[in-house]
Amino acid sequence: MQIAILEPKDFSQMALKNLSNMGVVEQYNNENLDKFLFNKEVLFIRLAHLIDKDFLNKLNKIKYICTPTTGLNHIDIEECDKRKIKVISLKGEYDFLTTIRATPEHTFGLVLSLLRNYKKAFLSNFNYHWDRERCKGFELYGSSVGIIGFGRVGKILSKYFNAFNAKIFFFDVNDSIQETDIASKLRSVEELIEKSDIVILSASYDKNNDSFFNKSYIDLLKNKYFINTARGELINEEYLLKKIKENFFKGVALDVIRNEQVENNLEELVRLTGEKNLIITPHISGATFNSMHRTEEFIVNKLLKI
Repeated sequence: MQIAILEPKDFSQMALKNLSNMGVVEQYNNENLDKFLFNKEVLFIRLAHLIDKDFLNKLNKIKYICTPTTGLNHIDIEECDKRKIKVISLKGEYDFLTTIRATPEHTFGLVLSLLRNYKKAFLSNFNYHWDRERCKGFELYGSSVGIIGFGRVGKILSKYFNAFNAKIFFFDVNDSIQETDIASKLRSVEELIEKSDIVILSASYDKNNDSFFNKSYIDLLKNKYFINTARGELINEEYLLKKIKENFFKGVALDVIRNEQVENNLEELVRLTGEKNLIITPHISGATFNSMHRTEEFIVNKLLKI
């Protein structure tokens, strides 16, 4: 079997060893991509490439696309189905994913960074200024936190915030998800935003909820903190940009943006970080050595069982 690893940097050595027992493994090193993909039957990817129809046309013998991610918006699933290409991912692997804490940890860190003005403090010291007054912030303790999407990440986050005596609210479209002894379920996104000082977008993405977090929701976020570590496609990003420029929010942190692999708003967002309480990280919420190695090994084991 011909196996290709498209993003091999820091790839799990255990996963690599197991793949080598299945066939010939090649790791991409920025050579001619068309030549590299030719005759490959298995492709391992993360998030750096958009696997659309044009990309799939380069894969003349592909049978399996393996991605150690829960979100699949970087892959044209419908086109894969048409071509009978099996996509192996972490989607639906709830029991395993509850042991992976990278995304909730990063989300929690972004909240603290916004509240305590860490970015401003780091930049102040970087420019040789010791400016305590300018860098004062707010405490998390006793705040109201609203979580939109109460799946694995949302539930773990609620436990983190509970340790800080926060009031925790959540909204989820899944009616079967019940409130817990530490988190109250609300009937609408509007009610959640109204009751929360900090609003976290933690929902799953599919094409049916593209831009569901629309202008009307964004308009309710005045003087609140907003964090998105889910997917950029969930939000009306152009309108979010407009409101950031207007100093509408108390603070915004984004680990994801729309169209990460192609033309996007990154340049403008980065420019705004210099003047606003805006933090942008390059989709690293799940990118720890621990989580990436464990998820790669898990995906390889799924492939081995087929």
